[in-house]
Formats: sequence, C-alpha cells, structure tokens
Amino acid sequence: MDTQKPTPVIQPWTEEFWKATRKGKLLVQHCNDCSSNIFFPKKVCPECWSENLSWVESSGKANVYTYTVMLDMVEPKFMGDLPYVIAMVDLDEGIRMTTRIVNCKPENVAIGMNVEVVFKEISQDCSLPVFQPMNASLRIKTSDQEETETKAPESETGLKPEDYQTIRYETGGKNNAVCTITLNRPDKYNAINRRMAAELINAFRRVRDIPTVGVVVLTGSGKAFCTGGDLDIFPSLAEHQNSLNWLSHDGLDVQRAIGSCEKVVICKINGHCLAGGLELALACDLLYAKASAKMGTTEINMGVLPGWGGTARLPRSMPIFRAREIIFSGRKDYTAKEMYEMGLLTRVFGDDEFEVKFEEVVNNIASKKPIALRMGKEIMARSVDGCDIETALAVERNGIQWLTYSPDIQAVMDQFRARPDQLTAQQKQSNIRSDRK
Repeated sequence: MDTQKPTPVIQPWTEEFWKATRKGKLLVQHCNDCSSNIFFPKKVCPECWSENLSWVESSGKANVYTYTVMLDMVEPKFMGDLPYVIAMVDLDEGIRMTTRIVNCKPENVAIGMNVEVVFKEISQDCSLPVFQPMNASLRIKTSDQEETETKAPESETGLKPEDYQTIRYETGGKNNAVCTITLNRPDKYNAINRRMAAELINAFRRVRDIPTVGVVVLTGSGKAFCTGGDLDIFPSLAEHQNSLNWLSHDGLDVQRAIGSCEKVVICKINGHCLAGGLELALACDLLYAKASAKMGTTEINMGVLPGWGGTARLPRSMPIFRAREIIFSGRKDYTAKEMYEMGLLTRVFGDDEFEVKFEEVVNNIASKKPIALRMGKEIMARSVDGCDIETALAVERNGIQWLTYSPDIQAVMDQFRARPDQLTAQQKQSNIRSDRK
C-alpha cells in the first residue's frame, strides 16, 4: 500500500510562498490597492479583484479560533499521525488559516491559546507551516526538559513558596486537588503591597503547572479578606501619581494572573472585602462570603475609580444600575446578603457554619476531574464573551470532543465497558446524594 503523503501542488502564484517556507518564513499576500491581507495565495485580490499584489512576512503569531481532534481518518496515509489537531488560527495580520497544532497533547489545546508558526519539512521544495503553543509549558517535552520542569516557575520571578513573605501557599485535599493561597498581612487587613503582588503572580503561575490541582482557593488571614492596595506605599504627595501608577499596573497584573488561571478559582471572603480586594474577588470564578463580611468600592472617596477591573467586571456581574450605585456611592458597608441579592456572590453562609459549608463546596468541586473543570471554565468564558448562540454551541461541541479523547474519560469508558452495572450503580448513588443536599 502506498503510504506516501500528498504534497502541495506548487502553482506560479504560490511558488514564492512555498520557497519562503523552506527559509522558515510565513508570507501572506497584500493587496496594494485595497490594503487587504490575503491567505491562501491567489492570482487576484478576492476583495477588489486587483492583480497589484505583493508579499509581506507574517509575524507567525496567532491564537486558536477553533479546533477539532482527529481520532479517525478515512485516508490511510494519515493513520499513523492519529490523534492530531486541526485548527483555525487567527494571525496578527488579520487573516485566518487552517493548520495543524503540533508539539502539544490534544487535551492541552484550547480555544484562544496563543500559538506560533513552525515549519515541518515535507519535500525538497517546501515545508508545511504548522503551529505550536507559545507557552513552552504546554509543549510536549523531551526527557531533558522533563527533568528540569519543576524548576521552570522559579525562572520567571526567582520566587519559591518558601520565599513568600506576604502569602501562604499550600496544596492538600484528596489527591492534592486543592491549592489554598492565603493573603497573609493580617495587621494591614491584607492590603496589597508590591511584594504581595509579585508573590500572588508567582503563585498563580506556579499552580497552573500542577496537573492534580483542579481548585484554587483564594482567601485572607485574620479579620479581612483584602482591603485593596496598601496606602502606606504613598511616601509623599509629591510621588502620589507614581504610587497610583504602580498600584494600577501591579493590581492589573495580579487580577490577570487570577483570571487566566486554568483552575477553578474560588474566593473565600472571610471578612472585609473592599476596594481592590473586591476587584481581586471579582477575578475569581466563584465567590462565597461569610454573612458578617462587609464589602464595597471606596476608590471614589479619594477622587479616583476602581482600577483593577472593577468598572469592567462589576457591570458584568449584576445589572449595571446596581454596579453604578456601588461604585458611585463609595460605601464600605454593603453586607454579604445585599451583595448576594444583587447577584455578585455565589452563596452566603452564616458565620457559625461558614468553614464547614465552604469546605463541603470545595471538596465537592475538587472531586471532579481537573480536565473537565478546566474545559467547563473555558467553554463558559467563551460563551459569554460576546459570541452568538451558534458560535457558543460550536465551542461546546469542540469541548465535548476534546474531553471525549482525554485520558480521564477514556479510563471511565474502559471501566464502564469492564463493569457497566457497578459504574451505573455508583453514578445513581452519587445522584441520590446530590439530590439530598
């Protein structure tokens, strides 16, 4: 049987493109009349039909628009590659191309993932442009890389958990499925200074690389969750503007680190949650508060506005007229019950039962497969990010296909095939327990 894979047919108008691939360059056509960028190469511009075309070199940077995992293939010449990922990626130059994602396990591919072009030689005349994750931690590693993998987080900031001075970082729970990050400046009501900001960013980058962790708990020590940026950094009114600048930039970096974390981040609001502290909570996926907690955004009392995502996330968490009241009033005495009724909180538990109830929630979610939690988080984020219902359903279908291929689901299916009656009984019992709660 002929196992030679087909190679591209090089036409006069594509010859320059394929020559460039041999040199490790990705070219796109540019219309000099209407300024459109064009891919795949054509004889004329599809927008204005002009033949006045030139070549520009692409940055090779893109993000995944959508993808599918190929588990079976009618064409036998590609059977040896299975499974592999076919994706549509959006290049920085504003064009969309269909390609393959390589050097990455199918279960690690995600919509929105940043990727970069690499070239796979397929003949003496051309190489095929394919894409790999820009995040090196998502790439399939060589044995040498795997030996040094645990050292990678330190290389980014030089911090290790034992170096943390303003936060506590602990993993635990069944199968080490829970990581708890505790703001630990109780004498300052866990106000965020530069050291804490750096440690939080480091901690959230670190936990993303721990495969057993499915849930991250963010909480505070003492009587407060967090009261925002530490105003003690303001050395004088003369440097007031500089201080505001770092507060804004560092705070945004922290909330980006939380928001981009692939784990389910649960905020445990154990006390006062004010100003930047509330914005820190808003970056999380689920928010549970003690009944006695007081909340609010107080920045306007200083003549400024929430600068760590408050004006963006509050209106997305509740009706906008309620968000306006919270921001414009500058109140710091909103009760947890009030915030729950306005739609900001997931649940509120009484002070006496808070610890027990919260632990039940965490244990329940952490018992789920980390890969399913990650995919569910991503699908829902994409669904509410301004896309129409058909696009959202397509994202969901891709996610289900991705999960079906994952080792976790394959293990469940193997168990089901081996002992279907036992697994069905276990699932039924699990549903009964959930109903009773």
